[in-house]
Amino acid sequence: MVRRGLLALGLGFAMTPLALGLGVVLLIATFDEDGGGSVGNPLGGLRIGKGGVPVQYAPLILRAAADCAEGLSPAVLAAQIKQESGFDPDAGPTVADAKGIAQFVPGTWATWGVDGNGDGREDVWDPEDAIPSQGRMMCSLLKKGKAHPRYNGSPIELALAGYNAGWGRVDEYQGVPPLSFADGQTYRYVQNIMRMSADFAAPAASEDGTLPAGYELPEGTPKKVRVAVSWALKQRGGQYRLGGDCTDALGENPARWCDCSSLVQQAYRAAGVSIPRTTYNQVGVGTRVGIDTPKPGDLVFNPGSDGSDARPGHVGMFVGQGLLIEAPRTGLKTRIVTYESWRNSTSHLTRITEVRRVVDW
Repeated sequence: MVRRGLLALGLGFAMTPLALGLGVVLLIATFDEDGGGSVGNPLGGLRIGKGGVPVQYAPLILRAAADCAEGLSPAVLAAQIKQESGFDPDAGPTVADAKGIAQFVPGTWATWGVDGNGDGREDVWDPEDAIPSQGRMMCSLLKKGKAHPRYNGSPIELALAGYNAGWGRVDEYQGVPPLSFADGQTYRYVQNIMRMSADFAAPAASEDGTLPAGYELPEGTPKKVRVAVSWALKQRGGQYRLGGDCTDALGENPARWCDCSSLVQQAYRAAGVSIPRTTYNQVGVGTRVGIDTPKPGDLVFNPGSDGSDARPGHVGMFVGQGLLIEAPRTGLKTRIVTYESWRNSTSHLTRITEVRRVVDW
């Protein structure tokens, strides 16, 4: 079987292109000697091996995510499996008779179970069946979540709540069920998975601490964007200073450290592009693009603690491979975080409100 060949690879694998909506995505993983590694794809990096997804399950998770035209994140699927079973294919049965790596109960399995490996059986205990089934169910729930923009929670949070408690409960509470429901079990389930998904999505850092392992900008990235992104990444690890001009981020003079808006301003200045100093003005720069279609160099805004949806108070720069660089706040250094951690944040203060493309391409 082709899939068994993929699972058997020890130091790396390359998956063939998979249909994703109207496009095609090539999912490639590379591993270092201790088994750590990352997968670059439009839905966010997936950490594989040490500290991440067990190697044998990574292709199944990536395929399950890619088979969903709704933009299902492989990192969320991985975090969900971690929450459900700890990647144990023999988990259960529980008191509720949940079984296997994705913890399906019999009634739900009867609806969503598939023969993922083509062996003629739909086996809840077989990860090659259970993980595609999990992806199929989550994709359907994510589509429902997107159809209810006024519900309390992002679409992926609503999908996770539906997986745990049933969509009827999501409708009942018009969002993620609150702490008062079932002693907060579903609420915490969603919170835990969203928090863990950032860890599964974050590739390991390179030896110099400035670039993710295997990181590269896509072919065709404009030179000005390449310069701006490269400059911003070199500031990683610098101290934050509100009002700092970001002209010596790694130096000893606090006045030369970065805040969020000076980081992106100086990055584009290095590329010969002038943009305003403050987030309130930067949000009007360039072209507005959809929050699900960012490209490297795009400015990404959220309200922050001192702004609003209309006048965002915080900005970061999307650098590709599902990653974003930001100068976060006092006490924290300039860092790389996952785009997903902003896109699907449970707090309105850190959830994306606007994406602006400074350089068209």
